Amino acid sequence: MNLNQIISEADMLVPNEVDLADKVLWLNALNQDFFNVVKIPKIAHFDCVAGQTDYVLPSEISQKNIDKLLVGPSQYRSLDREDVTPYQNAFAYDDSTRTLSLFPAPYDAFKGFLRYHRVATSNFVSTTLTVPPDAPEEYHWTFIPALAAMLANSQDDSVKASNYENQYKAAWNVASQNYQAGAVQ
Repeated sequence: MNLNQIISEADMLVPNEVDLADKVLWLNALNQDFFNVVKIPKIAHFDCVAGQTDYVLPSEISQKNIDKLLVGPSQYRSLDREDVTPYQNAFAYDDSTRTLSLFPAPYDAFKGFLRYHRVATSNFVSTTLTVPPDAPEEYHWTFIPALAAMLANSQDDSVKASNYENQYKAAWNVASQNYQAGAVQ
């Protein structure tokens, strides 16, 4: 399902005079919000070098979305979000340089495995409405009631807005639980 289809369906649910540019702006926000609610795990692999502390990772990884880090047989804990005691392996991640720093540096060449959560990477514009949301295809339909809720709010129809908001938020919460249940703990 692409943005044009989502907008058309939402417009049928809530007839409106809202500018297309505003609808696209709202869809950008909803695209980001989806991944704030639904934490979809991904794995990044990288090769570690004995004695090397810093590693540049792909740009879609951000510090707040890192869930777990393994280097060879060792787990590393986040200096930013966890209490790390002396003699524990730790890591820090710099969003601006996309650099992962390991403390202590690996003592041998190992494979690194970093589990993180997906984020929205698209920035929609009103000239290209044939693109889909970044969410998995099975959840594209949820953007229809989400946009309809925003349209209803813009018309001060709080009852309709609340109904549509409950629909998409319930679906996103189920999606979140499904991905959480499937995540390796």
